[in-house]
Amino acid sequence: MFYKVEDPSFVSAHEYLLKSFKIDIQKNQFIELTIGSPVIFLNLYNLIPKLAIKALLPRNHGGIESSTVTIIDGSIRGQSTHLDFYSFVDYAIEYGMNVNSALEKIIVKRSFTAHQLADTIICNLTNMIQKYKSNLVIITDLFATDEQLHLSERKWLLNHMINSISGISKSIITVVFSPVVIDGFQKVISMNAQQKSKITTTSSNKKV
Repeated sequence: MFYKVEDPSFVSAHEYLLKSFKIDIQKNQFIELTIGSPVIFLNLYNLIPKLAIKALLPRNHGGIESSTVTIIDGSIRGQSTHLDFYSFVDYAIEYGMNVNSALEKIIVKRSFTAHQLADTIICNLTNMIQKYKSNLVIITDLFATDEQLHLSERKWLLNHMINSISGISKSIITVVFSPVVIDGFQKVISMNAQQKSKITTTSSNKKV
């Protein structure tokens, strides 16, 4: 008896490498990031420099040979940024990279209002990715829309940003760093005391 297998998915080793990227969040704890599966890191902002610099490395050195890495910084209204550029320098040195060359490949777009953040993600991010040939996009504090906005408008903006990120994730790796769980993401990576480095599925944990 023969069974029909619908929509078989076969990929070459080369295609798998293009769609896969491992990052160690602590000693001997590796998380695999893949195209088509946007991920939230709960807090863990200290991973941003390592993740960005390592993505620039050749595949045989654990990277994905990304021409650039695009970072959308969502820390709005003058809040302190989570981007420590001295750490970017430290990791570039650790990986034996030319510091100036590595830093030039880190494209940072900062937003100062909720509408600037939404406009960047919804209207401009696809063009930025194509222009700079980024294989990895990092977004910080996606939830941090302006508290002066009406709740309904904040939800509307957030939903549209999530839809845009989902579309982008079909072709590149996208990662969001946030202090809260946001509904609409397939994987949430946490390092709290009770759930160390466990991958969970978001369900009804939506917080805006």
